[in-house]
Parts: sequence; structure tokens; C-alpha cells
Amino acid sequence: SGGKDSTVVADVVERALSTKRVLHIFGDTTLEFPMTMEYVERYKKNNPQTPVISAKNKDKNFEELCQLLGPPSRVMRWCCTIFKTGAINRHIDKMFRNKLHIVAFQGIRRSESASRSKYEKKSENSKIAKQVTIAPIIDWLDFDVWLYLITTGIDFNTAYRYGYARVGCWCCPNNSDWSQFMVRSLYTAFS
Repeated sequence: SGGKDSTVVADVVERALSTKRVLHIFGDTTLEFPMTMEYVERYKKNNPQTPVISAKNKDKNFEELCQLLGPPSRVMRWCCTIFKTGAINRHIDKMFRNKLHIVAFQGIRRSESASRSKYEKKSENSKIAKQVTIAPIIDWLDFDVWLYLITTGIDFNTAYRYGYARVGCWCCPNNSDWSQFMVRSLYTAFS
């Protein structure tokens, strides 16, 4: 996602497996902050041995779907399924069509939300059919993530330096009022 948790998981997994050749799939929803896109490009440049691909839904248009379905809300958040997990799922199906299962590492943490507090460290009931999900930092707090980033010196998304707590889609209905204020302040094109 280009966020701090994904960044930490990428580093933890690469260190554990002793290789930089771990496939990274960036779910490009087309609604990312410009700083996130800059970070993904910087990550690719700084990690040339790491294969990074982007999964993007090229068939659907966010604005058109908003007209048809209404804007995403906390009650009906259709956007993730269509623009993130759906696009990633199609890539995985195409790339690994002969495999029954793949292992995916995700930067999901229980402390992020009430719904994520129920997630397991290992799950086979993922939104992505072939995927066995491992969440190595599931029990970490924000403090743990930041301590890891700072003590290892790993590059991370510049959006956090501006005060964002999370760097998902700029228009996510789960964004805080502070995030919405930051979007309007930094990106007049979004307001």
C-alpha cells in the first residue's frame, strides 16, 4: 500500500528469508496520495532486486461508479473490493494460475480497528482466493512500527512527515477529520 505497516513487513520478511527477491504487489487504486506514488517509485529505485508490480483496475472508473453506486461510505465501502483487492486478486490469478495456494504477507495490525482486532496471524479465509495470509506484525502498536522504522533507518512514505496517520486512498470514508483537513490543505485538486 505504500504505508508504514507494509514497509515494515516488507523489511521483516526480506530479513527473515534472507533475500530481496520477494514479490511485492502494490494495489494502485488510482486514488493514492501523490506522495504515496512517489514513495513507491523511490522504493523500486532503492530496491532494484525486489520485484514490484502494480495491480490496477483499468476497467472501472471511480467517478463513474460513484455516480452509479453513490460515494463509498463506512457502511458501504465498495471501493476496496473493486479497486484494491479485486485488482490484486486478478493479478495473482493470472500470475499463479497453476498454484492452489500462495503465501502473502500483509501489514495488518489488530490495533488499527475493531474489525481488525479479530484478525488472526495466519488466515486462509482471505478476500483473495488463493492466498494464505500471514500478518507478522499483527500484535504491534503504532509505537512498535515507528520504533522499527526509526532504529533501522528504513525510508518511508513522506506523507507521514506531514502529519498523516494513515496513507490509504485520499478519499477513504475511514479517514479521520484530520486526514480530510490535510487533503484539503495540501492538495487543492482534491478539495
